[in-house]
Amino acid sequence: MINRASNKLIVFDWNGTLLCDTRQSVEAGNVCLEFYGAQAISLKHYRDTFTFPILHFYKKNGLSVDEVLAKKDEANEVFQSAYERLAANARTRKGARALLNWVKDQKMPCIILSNYRTEKIKEHLARLKLEPYFDYVSAHECDGTTILHSTTKAERLKTYMDKHGYSPKDTIIIGDSTEEPEIARLLGLTSIGITDGYITEKRLREAKPDYVVHSLCKVKKILER
Repeated sequence: MINRASNKLIVFDWNGTLLCDTRQSVEAGNVCLEFYGAQAISLKHYRDTFTFPILHFYKKNGLSVDEVLAKKDEANEVFQSAYERLAANARTRKGARALLNWVKDQKMPCIILSNYRTEKIKEHLARLKLEPYFDYVSAHECDGTTILHSTTKAERLKTYMDKHGYSPKDTIIIGDSTEEPEIARLLGLTSIGITDGYITEKRLREAKPDYVVHSLCKVKKILER
């Protein structure tokens, strides 16, 4: 456990927020869509349609619920295999390491809250030498198929906050999707949305995060307020 002095809790999404992997996810998503017999999509269309639960993403791209569920285990393996190969050398987003260094210097507790797989995030953290920055990784222990139907990020974060005594008014969640502002409103947190991730800037702004930034380099000023 990292020695922390601040009551502020900083919560980072992983994919598309700290890890610069949007294009890799699009390519892996296209491999999966083609597995189902659907057409590959562009980066723009991906950002227009990507959502959680993932089942809605497939529906927006021409597949029925029955089609998706009938082959969900095989499709998950197809996606995971393609994504892991494509993202094997993915880097952090610009400004990530500088921001994490500053957060660490301020002795602010810092965690990752993700719909991805815990062991895979930890592999990337080790590869990128980012392990010392995080107190905890809250992600999925399963193979990834559960996010077809629902996500548990809000529930997991509330449990963590309650266990460690973090107040909603002192908790900031940072992410690139509509999910983080929704979690923030549900739990009474402050949200920071970052553009150029998994969804369009228009959709991000429509989700109404408290702040919108185009780079992690801009987050420090918000946290200083």
